[in-house]
Amino acid sequence: MGQGKNRRQLTIALTSIFITLVLLQDVTRPELASESHSPSSSRAIATAAYAVSITKCGPNMKLVLDAAAVLKRSIELNSWPIHPTSRYAAEFYAFTLKPENDSDPALVDSCYQLLTLAGWTVLPQDPPVHLGLIQEPEGSILRSQIAGDGCCGHNELIKLSAYKLTNYEFALHLDLDTLVIHPLDELFNVMHFGPDTEEGKNARLHLEDVVAPTYLNRRMTGNPSKSGNMSTSELLRNITVDAFFTKDYNMIVPGKHEQRVGLQGGFLLVRPSLTTYGHLISLVYSGEFYSGFGAKESGWFKSGYGKHIWGSMTIQGLMAYYFDVEQLNHSVELNRCRYNNVADNSRVSTFSSNPKYPRGTLLPFVRNASKSDLNYHDTKCRDGRDECDDTNCQRFPLQKARVLHYTYCKSPWVCNPCDFLQTYKEPTCYSMTREWFRVRSTIPGEENQDLDKVRGGDDGPVSHIDENGEVTVTQGNCYKEFYLGFCLDKGEYQPIKPHHLFIKNDNRSVTDLQK
Repeated sequence: MGQGKNRRQLTIALTSIFITLVLLQDVTRPELASESHSPSSSRAIATAAYAVSITKCGPNMKLVLDAAAVLKRSIELNSWPIHPTSRYAAEFYAFTLKPENDSDPALVDSCYQLLTLAGWTVLPQDPPVHLGLIQEPEGSILRSQIAGDGCCGHNELIKLSAYKLTNYEFALHLDLDTLVIHPLDELFNVMHFGPDTEEGKNARLHLEDVVAPTYLNRRMTGNPSKSGNMSTSELLRNITVDAFFTKDYNMIVPGKHEQRVGLQGGFLLVRPSLTTYGHLISLVYSGEFYSGFGAKESGWFKSGYGKHIWGSMTIQGLMAYYFDVEQLNHSVELNRCRYNNVADNSRVSTFSSNPKYPRGTLLPFVRNASKSDLNYHDTKCRDGRDECDDTNCQRFPLQKARVLHYTYCKSPWVCNPCDFLQTYKEPTCYSMTREWFRVRSTIPGEENQDLDKVRGGDDGPVSHIDENGEVTVTQGNCYKEFYLGFCLDKGEYQPIKPHHLFIKNDNRSVTDLQK
């Protein structure tokens, strides 16, 4: 038994070394900065690489241009030199898969073309793994099932390409349906400045405001649901961080799986390293993933990071295992309300018998005790703690958030009606939607929408949530107030104006490509 385990570990180590050699260079952890810089500096102190990825380009991807252009614009607005306090510049990369027939992606891949037009440098990638090379230790199910796992199968591992951006100190991979609404300097400072510098010390003190309480608990007690006696500042004082991430508590059964929660794949900030990339790919090639939903001896290396996690065989499960088990002291889970806010409820609701079913907290003025569908209640915390108001994202002020993620709220360009109002989730989602369109309106040529063209009614209701999480309802036209005229009515989204945008060396307009 022990010899078999040792052989497997040796195989993983040798595979990791081989992959690193193939990539032609080795990357060690860079020296952290030891000098201080004034916030009013005329130059950026470092540049962050931002990345997105697309695993398959099809007809449903026609709004790639809009999503990519607005996301890029949101990052620009919150980076040096546009934002008055940010000290970090930004550069933009997109990962796509190379065409199978070796055609030039610039000519045959419309997503490549649209991403390029939106201002992203597209880096076509080979398949992240070759299924036939995945080993099959006894009991393993990885090789036979990874292709159908999660949203995109093994192709979702393309997100790991962020580790290959080794010209940068840090790389942030985001989903296309996210939005940056404030600078991310508080994270970059921790990764840029060493813990022995004044800048580094201050940056680590501020981590108390952004770190997930479950991470602190795991570090102190080994149990994410149980708190310890050490202070946050004492725990994180000398930390060197190689990754920041968030987790997805809506994908587990509370009371059963909270010890082994999967990564939320929409936000992943890493320190690029070919060594790390090679190691992660070698974990996949080891085949060491085992069946089971019990979060005990299933999943990666029988660690419990198994099939109860959506995408357990790729990013969500693999990276949760890697960060929690192999790199806990250098990988930090963030408060998901601040860094990947989907406007979710931190507690289970009696609305559904399925504890995984997400439901917002019923608004007090909507509750009707005589109707069961309007008389549900919140119960236990999804993360296993006794109290979890600090991660109640449906009432988290957007002024404190940094990155929004339009999953639970749905994509802004869907142009859903906004008269439905039952829980705290709805007004928060409307506010998040308005922010996306506000950013779009700052793109040159996208200003000054003609609100007279809006056909949606003016009779409301229009709901707003304030910084204290309280909701007010007024009369008005949500297509004007939240969609800012970019949605004329239900489902009638107006794409970004393409009349001045053309693909290089291609006489097709963006309108043609979107079709």
